[in-house]
Amino acid sequence: MKKVTLLTVLSLALLANLGLATIAQAEVANTTKTEKNHVIFEANTDEKPIIDPVDPSNPNPPDPIDPTDPDNHGTGNTGALTIDYAPNIEFGTKKLASGDQKYTALNENPFVQVTDLRGTGVGWKLTANISKFANADGSKELKGAVLSFKNGVVKTRPNNVSGAPVASDVSFDTQETYSILIAEKDNGKGSWVDVFSGEKDNNSNVELLVLEGSADVGVNYTATINWSLADTPTP
Repeated sequence: MKKVTLLTVLSLALLANLGLATIAQAEVANTTKTEKNHVIFEANTDEKPIIDPVDPSNPNPPDPIDPTDPDNHGTGNTGALTIDYAPNIEFGTKKLASGDQKYTALNENPFVQVTDLRGTGVGWKLTANISKFANADGSKELKGAVLSFKNGVVKTRPNNVSGAPVASDVSFDTQETYSILIAEKDNGKGSWVDVFSGEKDNNSNVELLVLEGSADVGVNYTATINWSLADTPTP
């Protein structure tokens, strides 16, 4: 806040007349006036902008936000509580190898973004589950494959005064639902990202475990993550 200081200079005039000095004194006015300064807010249900996951203070995030996922421009969701962005993870083409193998993601800064502009402070919970890694018709499957997200960092814009949601590492070893972010009461207001940054083309914070003997050559294995956002921290 810019503070403005006003200095009032009081002057004393001495008037001489036939050797007699007269002091001119200003009359002091003692008045006050109170004004009502008013603001009220409503929930914002518009589509929300995407935060730069590397530097949330950047007002002009790169486009595309993830070069490994160039066609992903966000979910386009509208409402006062939204999932604004969810990543598509790319592992590329790998050679078959003996033994169980862990493959790292090509994405350098995959992230998920949630915005809460309800203005109620009741909190929220982000969860996710995953389908099986399989080909298009489901006839081929990576049995026992596990997708892991770890060492996520929760970020928001620099001047957000809300408390942060709490993030959890997750290993999708079944099709069960797992907690990703939990915002307790009065936390998680505004926009938040959970980013799993790592080395470009070799991000060890996002890994896929493939069991020996599960993969066939030339098959495009794909899994879908279903993200879900509840309007309280304990749905």
